[in-house]
Amino acid sequence: MFRPDSNRDRTDYSGILMPPDGYRLDRAVGTTYSLDLEALTAVAICLGLSEETDSKLMQNPIGMLNALQKVSDKIVLFCEAGQIKVPTKPTALSILLEKMVVEVALPKDRQLGRYPSFHPKTWVLAYVNADGDKKYRFVVMSRNLTFDRSWDISFAMDSSKNVRQKKKTQPICDFLDYLVTNVHNTSNNAGKKRNLIRGLCSDIKDVSFSLDSKIFGENFEVLPLGIGKNAYRMQEDILFCKESGNANSTFNELVVMSPFLSESVIADFNLTDRALSDCKRTLVTRRSELGKLKASDVDNFTIYALKDEIIDGEEEISDELADKKKQDIHAKIYLRRKYSDVDLYLGSMNASYSAINKNVEMMLWLVTKNMYLNGDKFLEDIFCGPVGDAKNPFEQVTVADAVLETESDNRNLLEQKIKELCRVKRQAVISEDNENAGKYKIEVEFSGIESDSEVTVSPFNSKQEQTLSEHIEFSELEILQLSEFYEITARSGDDTIRRIIMIPTSGFPDDRESAAVNSVVKDRASFVEYIAFVLGDDYVASMLEGKQMGESGFFANSSDAMPALYEKMLKTSVEEPERIKDIGYVLKMVTDKDIIPDEFRELYETFCNTLKIRR
Repeated sequence: MFRPDSNRDRTDYSGILMPPDGYRLDRAVGTTYSLDLEALTAVAICLGLSEETDSKLMQNPIGMLNALQKVSDKIVLFCEAGQIKVPTKPTALSILLEKMVVEVALPKDRQLGRYPSFHPKTWVLAYVNADGDKKYRFVVMSRNLTFDRSWDISFAMDSSKNVRQKKKTQPICDFLDYLVTNVHNTSNNAGKKRNLIRGLCSDIKDVSFSLDSKIFGENFEVLPLGIGKNAYRMQEDILFCKESGNANSTFNELVVMSPFLSESVIADFNLTDRALSDCKRTLVTRRSELGKLKASDVDNFTIYALKDEIIDGEEEISDELADKKKQDIHAKIYLRRKYSDVDLYLGSMNASYSAINKNVEMMLWLVTKNMYLNGDKFLEDIFCGPVGDAKNPFEQVTVADAVLETESDNRNLLEQKIKELCRVKRQAVISEDNENAGKYKIEVEFSGIESDSEVTVSPFNSKQEQTLSEHIEFSELEILQLSEFYEITARSGDDTIRRIIMIPTSGFPDDRESAAVNSVVKDRASFVEYIAFVLGDDYVASMLEGKQMGESGFFANSSDAMPALYEKMLKTSVEEPERIKDIGYVLKMVTDKDIIPDEFRELYETFCNTLKIRR
């Protein structure tokens, strides 16, 4: 179940989200702490085209356009404000991602003196087939929507008509209701986003999800943390019960796997009077976290961390899209055994005070028996065998083996500045640049802030840069540089942090999306390629491979291709009518007759009228 060296136990993001055979995405709501826009594009390819997230289509603008066009109105993705990565290679199609993304900026906690985090990693997905039958999937994981290569955990379960346990779905609905409250009126298409989430919530309230598991049966609970009155109070869970004399406080085995820690949390787990006979306590964490602990905090624990060669190995195989820093564990797993009863918790919650008490998190609680799973079985899995085996990627460590964090105070200060900026009321207005024909200007307002020479603001995909102040103006911008995404750069000493934040922006030209599409479908060859993607047409694809676009079909005023193309469109309309609508999208966005001949438009109109396809 947990072996990192087993293909059966390993999965990837696309495998978790991929629609079931015969189904397509109906709608989806996802959450993440940090977000890579290129990773979101990969998810769109997975959900829109049922392709792997590492597909070659990531480098194909036509494939990306087709995928984004299919799903951009069907996905809402929430992330922590100020945690969107600046793309390495921004494209015009990135503006189609605006429709999906909602930033969440939680208010400062007076007790903590800092901002709690929006930290859940979840997906709620609805799929539909040609007959209108729907299936649903709920996903809980520790992985952010980035290209990070850290070791994470995921769990997915599908809807089932064979079980009746819709009460267990209510916490998912509560979580979706909470997300609706974070779609503010200033958000792009706020009404549509709220309706999508509410519609999904309405759909699943009478749905039962099933583990379909021999190990766990149907013993699970969904635990949303930090969502207000309907939040699960994790601090009151038996996992954190430390009251002396309370039967819930004791255990025979405890395994805590968490990349980030608070001393108080681990010290509470370490209390001597929580141990039953032959008690074993194991902590799996990062070396960098050991410095937060004293030896007395963990004297009842055996501690493990990844070996250096494993961490460095992950770094060596990381691609250009991944962060250039060493990787480590990122999974959050808690296993507690008392006699023959075993509780397993997994999800986004670190073993830290803020995660347990303040953040928005999502956890899944599973229950089983000692014969199926326990601490020893779990550790044997993640160790890839016996603890002393050479294949074990982990090694035993002590607090003396702590590796000091390299992050400077400067960097933490810059992170704080970005957090605060994300909580400032802000807006931007686009207008035509009267001094530069065909260009645009943007006026940005950050209400009530003071100028800060350490922070600069740039429009998306633009080299223009202005120092942060209450009023900023950019001019001479191209239409494809107009976006709700803005780049923020914070600098201090040798430290630099670059992030994307969203600023509510008005005044977008009506043809902005059309311009983005035209930047991809820019000639007849690319239009044919788009048709090939839409229809899944081997005939058209073969023309592409043979580079015969200029000689084939209607492009050469020949009728040879028309019957084959019409036949394929007719077949597609019966089997997958949604694909035909995709053609209509490009016909609407691309108006150049040199790219799309009138006779193809006439063919499409005749076809739609005959088959009564709504356009």
